[in-house]
Amino acid sequence: MGSVPFNAAEALAAALRGTRRAAFVGLAKNVGKTTALVAAAEALSRSELVAGATSAGRDGEEFDAITGERKPRFRLWPGQLVASAAACFAASEIDSEIVERLPFHTRFGTIEVRRVRRAGAVEVVGPSTAQELAGTSTALERAGARIVLLDGAFGRRAFAGARVAGGVVLSIGAAVGGNVERVVARALAAADLVRLPAAASGAQQRHVVGALTDAALDEIAPAEGVTLIVDDFASVFLSAGALERLRTDGVVLAVRHPSRLLAVTTNPTAPGAEGFRAEELFEATVKAFPGVLVLDLVAELVAGGK
Repeated sequence: MGSVPFNAAEALAAALRGTRRAAFVGLAKNVGKTTALVAAAEALSRSELVAGATSAGRDGEEFDAITGERKPRFRLWPGQLVASAAACFAASEIDSEIVERLPFHTRFGTIEVRRVRRAGAVEVVGPSTAQELAGTSTALERAGARIVLLDGAFGRRAFAGARVAGGVVLSIGAAVGGNVERVVARALAAADLVRLPAAASGAQQRHVVGALTDAALDEIAPAEGVTLIVDDFASVFLSAGALERLRTDGVVLAVRHPSRLLAVTTNPTAPGAEGFRAEELFEATVKAFPGVLVLDLVAELVAGGK
């Protein structure tokens, strides 16, 4: 994979500064989350901020397991740190030295933390639970990472919640399906969860333990004016209909541990589909996310942010 344009990558890296752990979350497969993570890693490699990287499960493989098309590789640079299953390093392009073996097991071997000595691509297979991913992030920090980049999908978003990560980069694109309006609507719905606020003081509160699902909501049956408080946005698994019912009934949803939406990246292409014009998706996203950094890392389109 070639280098991502300098200005867009630098803008993304700047948005990550001050965040210990940033989760790169794809709204669907093939929307560009790995491209975004690699762009950030490359830009960070030009600074003195040491980055570490890992994945919630498997990522960085050369070919898509479903479409068979070539995928962007998980590429890292000298001095950076990576945590992956042991078998991945034998087949990788990088030259690395082992720092620590972790007690977390995958079907590709135990998780190892390594320091990159020569730049290259590697398939990353990380732990599959939020608890193990938090432990892996801590190990990367122990090895010297000043920021940890976490790769995963919105469907397995426990890795991106505030219990693990401090902020979220949301990647959207034509692969979500439908037209531009539908893609942006899906993005807004996901972002609404990420940006759930902390509960206001003095509110009539009801604390929810564990996941908030449609069935759990039916059992709670909150009254108008009640604020339901979950641990973080990754605890919410409500359908669109249930979320609309909360708004209609005057029930507020809040979190104990808020997250930050750091940026939104757009990808107008999709495997086997016509896709959109880059400017069309980008401009619609900028309009829907005022004040948020929006980037197309391939077309080098940048807007919003500080």
